[in-house]
Amino acid sequence: MINTSNTLRVSGLASGMNTDEIVESLVRAQSARLYKMQQTKTWTTWKTDAYRDVNKKVDEFNRAMRDLRLQSSFNKQIAISTNENIISATVGGKQSMSSYEIKDVQPAKPATTATVKFFLSSSLDPSKTLEDLGVTDENGTGKASIKINGDVYEFNLTDTLSTVLSEITNNSPINASYSETEKSFTFSNDMAGEGYDIKLEKGSSNLLDILGLTEGSIIEGSFESNPNVSVVKGTNASPAKMWINGLEFRSETNSITYDGVTFTIKGATEAGQSVNIMTKSDTDAIFNSIKTFVDKYNELIKELNDRLSEKRYRDYPPLLDEQKKEMKENEIKLWEEKAKSGLLASDSTISSFLAEMRNSLSTMVQNDGAFHTLKEIGIDFSSNYLDKGKLELNEEKLKAVLQSNLEDVKKLFTTKGTSEDPKSTTVNDKNMHDQSGFAWRIYERLNETTSKLIKLSGSITSTVDTQSFMAKQLKNLDENISREQTKIKAYEERLWRQFTAMEKALQKMNSQSSWLYQQLGM
Repeated sequence: MINTSNTLRVSGLASGMNTDEIVESLVRAQSARLYKMQQTKTWTTWKTDAYRDVNKKVDEFNRAMRDLRLQSSFNKQIAISTNENIISATVGGKQSMSSYEIKDVQPAKPATTATVKFFLSSSLDPSKTLEDLGVTDENGTGKASIKINGDVYEFNLTDTLSTVLSEITNNSPINASYSETEKSFTFSNDMAGEGYDIKLEKGSSNLLDILGLTEGSIIEGSFESNPNVSVVKGTNASPAKMWINGLEFRSETNSITYDGVTFTIKGATEAGQSVNIMTKSDTDAIFNSIKTFVDKYNELIKELNDRLSEKRYRDYPPLLDEQKKEMKENEIKLWEEKAKSGLLASDSTISSFLAEMRNSLSTMVQNDGAFHTLKEIGIDFSSNYLDKGKLELNEEKLKAVLQSNLEDVKKLFTTKGTSEDPKSTTVNDKNMHDQSGFAWRIYERLNETTSKLIKLSGSITSTVDTQSFMAKQLKNLDENISREQTKIKAYEERLWRQFTAMEKALQKMNSQSSWLYQQLGM
């Protein structure tokens, strides 16, 4: 058997040996170091992804709690109305007052359009032509007309009633329609407000009479005496009005903002009636913010503790491509579940982060308030060591202190320590750390950890990473793998040259032996 590549290969022709199998076995044995490098690369790639997953969780927790360090989160106000059916209110800014007496409330009214409706004694078929309905042409032109607001509109006698109404709507300032259910015609002016009229007059035919319409004008009042005609006059818009603490306010809409409070008008007050609006701290919203902090903290530390304690199965290294070809899909899945287990087991970066967060939450805050620890407001570490630092929230206690002493709860979270060094943070300055509130401590710790993880494995948003520690490791592995592949290729070619030379020598020897046998007559 003869193979060709860069060099001529003679495979077992003279020796009878399975040279392909021998070379393949020797190359496979020589490739053990390469296989180990490839598995290490896969493991490093998985570990990089695991670090990024952790960084994503840290970032999510940061986004959920970072506003808790701001005083504005504890200054939230709500407005309570004594009559929500007339006035409701929301707080959107800083107020100088806490109560507002509101009187003489009048909602804004939009402008209305002039409309007239004619009720007929019998129904009409809109699909019939004017001629079929009985409209005649007095001038012999085959057309009928009607006068609307002084303008003449002509129609062919072959037009259907639907067509006529559509042409009036499309070509005049009037919307015209017919209801078969009510047996009525309705005409409305496109323009809203006083002074806009609907005036109907006969044209050059009996069209008005056949349709059961009468001549007249809304402004002139000529429709009002007809019991089969309903009229609405156009009116101008009127602004909303009300008096707040004795001061009059007006608005084109039913929303008025004053003193950081937006008042929404829903109805009118009766004579002598007043509505009171009072603002107070929104302790429910503040409670929910703190509860979210506790819940998200517990979710994060559980996730990280699970990763730290996850078992690593060293007997299940990453599979090579050649190995996957010999396995079923389900076998590959089960194997890789084991292989990926323990990627961050006992990781020092994560372990330190968890320890530092717990320290930040357990160290007393040095401030001038009534509270210095989380326990004093109803938040404490679980006494069960299996919870591994989980926080427990006494909801009733927290709600009570928010009602009785919100200002000192605010200090416990939002106080920021000072330092002469502008580069100081609660992470690198112990005095600043001890003086600062819990939200500031955790916020800056999260930022510091995010930076560490980015240096370690790259940003969670980047698609190409060349600067992180893990990226540089992967680059070195790629270079080592490439060099090892070159060595193995050279080793394989050397084997083939040696085996080919052996086969050629055996062929030559066999040829000489055959010649000697022939010469000796054997």
